[in-house]
Amino acid sequence: MKCLVTGAAGYIGDSLVKRLIYEGHEVAGLINQSKPKQPENKATYIKGDITDINTIKNIIKDVEIIFHCAAIVKDYGLKKNFYKVNFEGTKNLVVLSESFDIKKFIFIGHIGYESEADKSNYAKTKDLAEKFLLKKYEKEKFPIVIIRPGNVFGPGSETWVLRPFNAILKNRISLIDDGIGIFHHTYIDNLLDCLIAVMSCPKVIGEVIDVTDGDDTITWKKYFNDLAEIAGKKQIKKNMSKNMAINIAKIMLFLNLIFRIKPWITPTAVGILTNKKSISIKKAQELLNYEPKINYENAMKKIKKWLQEEIDK
Repeated sequence: MKCLVTGAAGYIGDSLVKRLIYEGHEVAGLINQSKPKQPENKATYIKGDITDINTIKNIIKDVEIIFHCAAIVKDYGLKKNFYKVNFEGTKNLVVLSESFDIKKFIFIGHIGYESEADKSNYAKTKDLAEKFLLKKYEKEKFPIVIIRPGNVFGPGSETWVLRPFNAILKNRISLIDDGIGIFHHTYIDNLLDCLIAVMSCPKVIGEVIDVTDGDDTITWKKYFNDLAEIAGKKQIKKNMSKNMAINIAKIMLFLNLIFRIKPWITPTAVGILTNKKSISIKKAQELLNYEPKINYENAMKKIKKWLQEEIDK
């Protein structure tokens, strides 16, 4: 099939491009600025801005499947910037897609396990995009599929591997509420299995499907301490209450707004790290025959190998 992957330089998008090529598909990767660190030789990379419909109007004509991975993925920042990319950019892609025979428009959504108070502008604008897509399906049968991954991790992951690993190396990490929040780990290869399955499954059109590794037993304390062991560090003893963490996070956001100081914690991060809500992958199992092939223990072995290779470079 001819596939377009937006956000092809991001972690999920880049991994997906490589997997699609491996599966024998023809792939165009839409990038905004630079190519991935290790671009796929058999893929075609196209520069374009989803917020400017004129720069992308010529790349959808021959596409059968669109994987929309592009987004601003941060837990702080001005809402207008998130809105422009995550919502308006999605609308632009849909408008262009309507003129051609798109078989599926697969949108990478967001699992909303945070409280409304903890929701970032990222989460809010992703929600808006999901509502827009669902209306397009309900009213016009536009072939959308919404896949909502958990915390996607694996070799190469900046957000959920490198960032906490580097913080541990510098002794700049603390547990919140003793780290008892649930780490909704979603190994990258498991997510890719699910996305590939969506391509050939007719009964998923119009569906919203949550995807994780199906294991709610791993806490953030367990995960961070496993990373600490890989880093050769002692078990993490630092701890703060959720209330203290939120107060610090609010101060950090204020400092970012006034002085552009990058916050090392945000209210959204506190919400994620203290979340105790379970996530069901039953729908993915029933509709896509999805069964995560790589469990947490094997995922950590792969991450350990990759991190050690990175350290040795």
